[in-house]
Amino acid sequence: MNTGIIDYIGMWYQARAKLGVDDRIDFMFDDPATGKRTNVILRHRDYDGVGGILASARQVGMIEPLLPSGKHRKPPSFWRRWQRKPLSREAEAPQWEHFETQQAPSVEPLMGWLTRAETQGLLRYADSQQVSLNSLLLLALHRAVCDTLMQGRAVGSWCFPVNMRNAITIPRQEMNLSSAFYLTVSPDDAPADIDRAIRANLKANVHWRFWHLARVGRFIGQRGVDWLCARMLNGKPHCGSFSSLGEWQMDFISAGMAPDTTFCCCGPGSPNHPVANGVMIVNGRLTLALRLHPSLGADQARAEQCLQHWKNGLLEWI
Repeated sequence: MNTGIIDYIGMWYQARAKLGVDDRIDFMFDDPATGKRTNVILRHRDYDGVGGILASARQVGMIEPLLPSGKHRKPPSFWRRWQRKPLSREAEAPQWEHFETQQAPSVEPLMGWLTRAETQGLLRYADSQQVSLNSLLLLALHRAVCDTLMQGRAVGSWCFPVNMRNAITIPRQEMNLSSAFYLTVSPDDAPADIDRAIRANLKANVHWRFWHLARVGRFIGQRGVDWLCARMLNGKPHCGSFSSLGEWQMDFISAGMAPDTTFCCCGPGSPNHPVANGVMIVNGRLTLALRLHPSLGADQARAEQCLQHWKNGLLEWI
């Protein structure tokens, strides 16, 4: 994609691809009645999840959905972007289970969903606990990963992307406009613990710090980003990335699809962020996507077990 606008975040995904780490994002349209799936595959070097949703909708002939409404966030003063990070527990390096299977590692993303009634029940529970839905989703995901992919229940680290569209000048909607911070999660946490950690990181503007650091390609170019990326891929291991993409209304009929089509997207993960996922609410229904990086060695049956465990963990709160 050549638009004349440089995607500095996308440089990192381009660097990863040169090192053999896939940067594809799968955008999946599933017909629940027939099981037929339509996939649109885009490259993370060109799009983040939100931008890719807009592009994939156009590719299947759908009326482009409106971006989820979000409160405009005034950028903090520059010095406030570099304040001290919130105190956090030390995360353990993930101790992944050693999978002994004759089946090939799972590489395709899986997708599941809650009914509209179940989605509303989960939202009511989050409201009753005065926590965000993301707090429940991330905690249930970590517990599922511990119980199905790890050697034991452990404290782990997750990358938590933050959409920057309501806080920066946007040169083009369809590019990487997300920052992130890292959250330490224990399976013994309560949802309120996760919620407090998310709010503390946002209040401390940790995502602004990562935003500036990730755009270092402005000064060092692609070759410099390639050099840094090669060293960071061998750095500290994490559980994965937790990608929550908000609430959307989508006109599937306009693309000739069933009105109750389910939709979600999922990134590729990497050796030191092996659990990739995507969560969003589409037309009132929560959808979950999960992909395990092949470096884990887990087959499709284990990936399906993890996804089902994640879903069951959410249903327990309803």
